[in-house]
Amino acid sequence: MKAPTAPLSDFIDAHDKWRPKIDAISGYANGANLTQVSLHDWAAYEEAATDDNWTVKEGYGTLVASHAAGLSIRLSTPVTRIDHSGRRIKLDTPAGTIEADHVIVCVPTTVLAKLQIVFDPPLPDKHAAAADLPLGLADKVFLHVDRPEWPTNAHLIGNPYSACTASHRLSPFGWPIVESFFGGDCAEMLEDGDAAQFAIDELVGLLGSDWRKRFTPLAATRWRHERYIGGSYSHALIGCAGQRAVLAASVDGRIHFAGEACHGFDFSTAHGAYETGVTAARAVIGEAATIA
Repeated sequence: MKAPTAPLSDFIDAHDKWRPKIDAISGYANGANLTQVSLHDWAAYEEAATDDNWTVKEGYGTLVASHAAGLSIRLSTPVTRIDHSGRRIKLDTPAGTIEADHVIVCVPTTVLAKLQIVFDPPLPDKHAAAADLPLGLADKVFLHVDRPEWPTNAHLIGNPYSACTASHRLSPFGWPIVESFFGGDCAEMLEDGDAAQFAIDELVGLLGSDWRKRFTPLAATRWRHERYIGGSYSHALIGCAGQRAVLAASVDGRIHFAGEACHGFDFSTAHGAYETGVTAARAVIGEAATIA
């Protein structure tokens, strides 16, 4: 028997003393609290997701750039309209119209949900699926530490009895920094506040007042404010886990979709996004070979 359509919160006692911590963990994992996340979506991730969530010492920017080495890349050229009414697909951009036989659309769900890309003829199912798979929010703060006194990759939770608390990664790769991670409603609250100060206050509460002068803010993400992103990674709304398959389906064998939200179980991950891109590329190559 299929489990009922319900949010994760329905399966956790509201009065359980660990409920706030579980909400905090949902914020880290889903970018949203328990009341906003589909049970079936979470179950798919728990049952099938791989354990390949590794950080990259050189940074994701280096990883992406190395994968794209030798390719012709054009930045700051957003596609605003995809006309697939004729034999050739036409893509409108600020630099002019591009024509193609196949297109891979790999954008955050916010871009499709807000109709920042218009399809002609329209693809209402795609826009609806994207709206049902909104981006949650997870942000990071980075602090420099003067004379850290812990082993590489140590870890602290600010307050295990609060839904608004950070997951603090201490000295990743042996560097003298703390990476503080906020998610869900807590991240939303701190995007326009002082997340770095919040992180320092939590750490000082755990380590002692002498540590306050040893932390120096370095950088912080504000994903909700990124123009062409508007969040961190997707979660399915209640009853909408099946929309991932709708979003991922190709259109007429010519328009293909990729990105973490299109993955059936490795969503919210970089490797999940990568796999959907490879699948879309292989579909294009297969279609081209068939036509030839």
